[in-house]
Amino acid sequence: MASKTLKRRTPSKKPRPTANTRTSSKPRSRRSFVIDVHAHWTSPPEVVAFTRGRTVDSSIPPGAPEHLAALDRKWTAEFQHKQNDLDARLREMDRTGVDMQVVTTGILRTCTYFAPPEVGLKMDRLINERTAEMVAKAPGRLVGLGSVPLQAPELAAQELERCLKELGLKGVQISSQVNDMELGDTRLRPFWAAAERLGAAVFLHPAGVLGERYNRWQLWNSLGQNIEEALAMASLFYEGTLDAFPRLKLCIAHGGGFLPYAAGRVDRNYEDKAWTRMNMTKPPSRYLRENFYYDTCVYNPEMLDTLVDKVGTARIMLGSDFPVGEEDPVGFVRNCRKLSSADKERILGGNAAQWLGL
Repeated sequence: MASKTLKRRTPSKKPRPTANTRTSSKPRSRRSFVIDVHAHWTSPPEVVAFTRGRTVDSSIPPGAPEHLAALDRKWTAEFQHKQNDLDARLREMDRTGVDMQVVTTGILRTCTYFAPPEVGLKMDRLINERTAEMVAKAPGRLVGLGSVPLQAPELAAQELERCLKELGLKGVQISSQVNDMELGDTRLRPFWAAAERLGAAVFLHPAGVLGERYNRWQLWNSLGQNIEEALAMASLFYEGTLDAFPRLKLCIAHGGGFLPYAAGRVDRNYEDKAWTRMNMTKPPSRYLRENFYYDTCVYNPEMLDTLVDKVGTARIMLGSDFPVGEEDPVGFVRNCRKLSSADKERILGGNAAQWLGL
């Protein structure tokens, strides 16, 4: 299905069941077919149990006032219901005007890069099969991205191919670092080669930052994720990966983290320090505009305006970080002052359709 042919569903006059077909009969009047590229589903409990103790600490800290802890527990219960219950998810999609979600597990609880390759592959296959099962319950409303053992790049390439060719997934989600390897490390090139050859959508979402400095005040989330995204992107162009594989379809969560907003400083370093550009064929700001996709999960409208200034509109896609992120993702895009009506339509769905190969 080419992106140009994506059309709004015409509501049936007959009542539609929700338990089996999982489609909505809610009438819609907008022209665009809206795709949310950043939506999470419940991680398989077996994988969560396997990674326990290796993930960031998002628990309520000891000593937190009870009235604040109670608010946190209430918020957690609400988002878990939306994440766990498919009918609740579809109702939220209808409420916010989202036609299709690209679903991934919460990589904060499912990243298995620390594991021996065969064990990691076993966990990733479980994630991928469960994701495919979930997508099959809501045809036309959900598409899925899987997981691969990047600590073993050849195995990761093989599992990526299985995701696309056997399970019907559209690509994979990866984290921002693989043990001692940055994403631009040449040892990871078998994976990148497969991703380019297969035309796979790759979604970069950090698995969090471990360490006491980031655990305090949930800084691993508010600041650490954006730092990780910037470091991962920089590694990919400094190490020459983006020149070796220029047709990669790589989307960076959270609007690219800090890097788009530090582009001028990074470009200055490129100009002043000749040795830093030995693997590059263009300035960093051009890689930002030509080699990455971005979601709109930046929360602040002025930041979306800035992202548009820095990278243009052809590679920005609606992303809500469902169920914990932007509560009105479509309105967030429609209210962006720098966008024409045509640009808004592309960001709401057209760019994502191209990224996914729909």
